[in-house]
Formats: sequence, C-alpha cells, structure tokens
Amino acid sequence: MFLDESGDHSLAKIDEQFPVFCLAGCIFDETEYQIKSNEAINNFKIKYFNNTEIILHSREIRKCESPFNILLNQNVKKDFYNSLNNLISDLPFTIIASVISKQKLKEQYTDPANPYALSLEFIMERFLFFLEENNDIGYISVESRDSRSNTNLLATFTNTINYDSLCGDNIILAKRFQGKIQKMIFITKQQNENGHQIADLVAYPTAKFGLYPEKANSSFEIIKPKFRNRNGNIMGYGLKFFPKEKMGPGHSQSPSH
Repeated sequence: MFLDESGDHSLAKIDEQFPVFCLAGCIFDETEYQIKSNEAINNFKIKYFNNTEIILHSREIRKCESPFNILLNQNVKKDFYNSLNNLISDLPFTIIASVISKQKLKEQYTDPANPYALSLEFIMERFLFFLEENNDIGYISVESRDSRSNTNLLATFTNTINYDSLCGDNIILAKRFQGKIQKMIFITKQQNENGHQIADLVAYPTAKFGLYPEKANSSFEIIKPKFRNRNGNIMGYGLKFFPKEKMGPGHSQSPSH
C-alpha cells in the first residue's frame, strides 16, 4: 500500500480554503505492480514527456507548472487528461483513504491527535481487514519527509502493531496486525516511485469530496469504483470521514478512534 496526502496536517494554523487533511492509500498486488502497472505508468510518461523521470504531481498538473506547462495547450491538456483518466481506471488497485476535518477535530477534542497519525491508524485498520478478506499479507510504503515526521509516523505504526486498538465498538488485537502487516518503509520523492504518484493523484479529489460531498467532482467519480467497499458502499469501508459530524448529509458514521 502506497501512501500520499493532500492538505496540511498541522492543527496550529488551518487554511480556511482547505481545512482538511486527506491520507490516501493505494493497494497493489506487488508482482502485478512490478511487471504491469509500472510499465503502464511509464508508458504514459513516455507518451507525453519522452522519458520516465517525470514525477506525476497533482498540484503541478492542476497549475500547469513545469514540466506540465505542456497543458497550457488546450488540445494537449484534453488528450492528457483523457489518457490519465484511462490509466487510473485501468490500473488494478484498491483505495483506502481518510479525510480529517481539522477544525472539527480541534473543536471536539481537548487534546486532538495529529491528523496524519490519526489517518494512519484508520487506514491501517482497513488495510488489515482488506488483507484478511484476501488471505494475504502486505506492507506500507510512505513518502519520506523530514526525520522528525518520519520518526513520529513510525511510532504510530509501531504502536498500532504492538498494542490492541479500538475500532468503533470492537477491539482489534495486536496479533492480527502482526500477522498481516509486515513493515513500513520510507521512499524519497527522488526515487520516483510510481505507486506514490498514483496515491498523490488520488488524494486531492478525495479531499475535495470530503470538503464538498454534494458538488460535482469528475476526478473523484473516476476513482470511486476503486475504493474498498461493502455492497457498493465505500463509507467506513474504503473511505473514512472524521469527525463524523463534518461531511454533509448522508455521510456520517461512527468514529473508530
């Protein structure tokens, strides 16, 4: 599972225009990813940039910043987005994501957890369930940040693995995590790991859906079928909103932390 985020996880100063933090995980079968998915993503890069060293980054694409200034040409932009949508649709992966309303979190909890750590716990719980459902084992790949952030994130991972946790009204025994989630690794952006770039492209439209669940969101509609779900329902299974009061009518759920 490759993780990437959209938005700032700090609670000290909240951007009124984007007051959410989204952590998105994209789960690939490792063998299929190495053989087929990487090739498909690299072919997409070659088609538009003639090399595979380009790092697909949601913000730079949206703003047509170099090297994505080719998108200032409207014909190229239309073709690029059609190809990108087809690529995302065709890639075989499953999404588990968390969207945290930072202002609500501060209002409802006197000592709120860091949104990144909180999101990781939510996602690890659902990753565990996914692995149990598929009788498989897995690991988590995170894009490396500064050493302090990496240390804090690894501490959250270690605590989740080593101690029983509460998910809704149910206790998840630590040994369940230990039997299914092997490790967490850190990859730098310069290593150009395609899975992280897909997670980055998934995170922004998911965050926007969290902010405005009733607004049209064509990018989210592309990825929606890929969320872990139960009978077509993604809420609580593949997508976690927290706190529950935040996200519009019809989207509430019991907290799992």
